[in-house]
Amino acid sequence: MTALCTALPEHLRLLLVDDHRIFLDGLSLALAPLCPNLHIQTAQNAAEAEACLRQDDFDLILLDLRLPDVAGLDLLQRWQQQGRLTPVAILSASDSSLDAQAALAAGALGFIPKSADSDALRQAVTRVLLGETLPAPGASDKPQLTPRQREILLLLADGLPNKAISRQLGLSEDTVKTHLKALFQEFDVHTRTACVNAARQRGWL
Repeated sequence: MTALCTALPEHLRLLLVDDHRIFLDGLSLALAPLCPNLHIQTAQNAAEAEACLRQDDFDLILLDLRLPDVAGLDLLQRWQQQGRLTPVAILSASDSSLDAQAALAAGALGFIPKSADSDALRQAVTRVLLGETLPAPGASDKPQLTPRQREILLLLADGLPNKAISRQLGLSEDTVKTHLKALFQEFDVHTRTACVNAARQRGWL
């Protein structure tokens, strides 16, 4: 953690957006060691956040998914459409990989569960400040696939239909469908494209 922090500038401005004051106070304390001159502003809803952004520039915005006036993802997408370049990381009480993937798809550079301890939080924030995009929680965990499932996954990524996969592997189409169903369940997806994308995110392709 120390090595990471030494790469950060001495002056940083962060905007923390969350509707729970006690959480904002705790978050501010947890982030205090990031750099010698850390300036933190807080907002408890989207309107306050946008007022802060009109007045100041920030190095990073930490945005809660659930705000009382506008949903965090809607707010993030609004900023993207406005061409706002300030990096945004999502903070959420949710540990859902679907929420994380939605946040990253909306333009967030990271998804940080509120359950993270202070060290993990500072490390995640540091990585985003240094230009990294954090993977979705659990994205690095490889599922347990059989050798046959791995073969089918590779052919799926090549865009082959079931009939071509069955011919290439000497399997019936029904067997291929059974393996595909297992892959969909393993990656928690419902389409071939989503299956390939999820496999790429987790390092299988």
